[in-house]
Amino acid sequence: MSVVLGTGFDPLAENPYPFYARARKEEPIAFCPPLNAWLVTSYKDIQSILLQPEVFSSRDTLTSPVTFYPGTLEELIHGYLPVPIVLNSDGLSHTRFRQPLTRAFAPSRMRAMEPFVYEVANRLIDTFIDDKQTEIVSWFAYPLALEVVLKLLGIPSQDIEQTRIWSQDWLMLMSVQLDEERQVECARNTVAFQRYLAGLLAERRNAPQDDLISSLLSYTSASDEVLTETELVITLQGLVLAGHESTTNMIGTGLLVLLEHPEQWQTLCEHPEHIPLTVEEILRYDAPIQMFARTTTQEVTVNGVTLPEDASLLLLYGSGNRDEAAFPHADEFQLQRTPNHHLAFGHGVHFCVGAALARLEGRAAFEVLCQRLPNLRLIPDQVLTHIPTLLFRGYERLEVAWK
Repeated sequence: MSVVLGTGFDPLAENPYPFYARARKEEPIAFCPPLNAWLVTSYKDIQSILLQPEVFSSRDTLTSPVTFYPGTLEELIHGYLPVPIVLNSDGLSHTRFRQPLTRAFAPSRMRAMEPFVYEVANRLIDTFIDDKQTEIVSWFAYPLALEVVLKLLGIPSQDIEQTRIWSQDWLMLMSVQLDEERQVECARNTVAFQRYLAGLLAERRNAPQDDLISSLLSYTSASDEVLTETELVITLQGLVLAGHESTTNMIGTGLLVLLEHPEQWQTLCEHPEHIPLTVEEILRYDAPIQMFARTTTQEVTVNGVTLPEDASLLLLYGSGNRDEAAFPHADEFQLQRTPNHHLAFGHGVHFCVGAALARLEGRAAFEVLCQRLPNLRLIPDQVLTHIPTLLFRGYERLEVAWK
């Protein structure tokens, strides 16, 4: 077994796609010693693994690579410690978590959210349209995604800014090896975030509303099981983060790709009916979530490589989405690519429960931008850098201008 290829994997690379292409060609199942994990790079293998949850467990999906300082742990024990939720559970346990979320993200609720999504998108553009230029991630993509998911959950609008700070600090705590002082601060804010969510749960128990928090509280399974207080807090914490980070990155990345090819942006502005398929291509071309982890429950052979029990796997969605065997001319961005069975939302029983909301937000964002800023362009010579996290892929800033 060669480990040369896997050793060269950089999960935070600005452009990981050349490595992905080489891995698919030379060693589609490659061991990465620094991460102590097997890299799975082909579309076929990733899809097959996702369809076998009994062999490839999700139990370690949310395991953090960060080493915590003693002071950090002292802060975290005052909050709600991690428990399995929908992302890192299997079998009947996963079903127990997924069913109430499926009800909460029902098509009828998504349809009811649509006018609000468009209203927020237009309101945000109103705040900067006269400036002739803006940093579009922080002034449009991020607040749109955050405000929508908080509205869905039932978090009051006056708490949006504080929730943003708490959520960002939790992401940094779990994703980046910070210095001790900053890590302890993030842990303290994480606990404050959890206690805030617990307070909202208490309020909704006394006075239910038409929101996701109330929906989760009212759910009872066929076996009369309800989610525990800790499970509810950790679930809501995850929904806030996943619900806005991935959508923010999808909008920012999509804008960059389109504006780097002005003729495609112009085509989209002239044919807004193309936007739904274009959103799917954005998700494929540079997926906002590049990888997910799985753990083998037994010895198993994948693509000729025998993996032992308890082996850690990283399913590189970003690589699978650029696999020529699944997507002809995979490195080309095609506005109207079809079919487009990308892996951005996963596959199988763990398919993203919030996919419909993400698609709605993407469609609304690009429709409103095309309508109101059709001559949008990139500000030249800007330095583009990705957010420094393992799970999410997106740009920290994107400067744009218009006439």
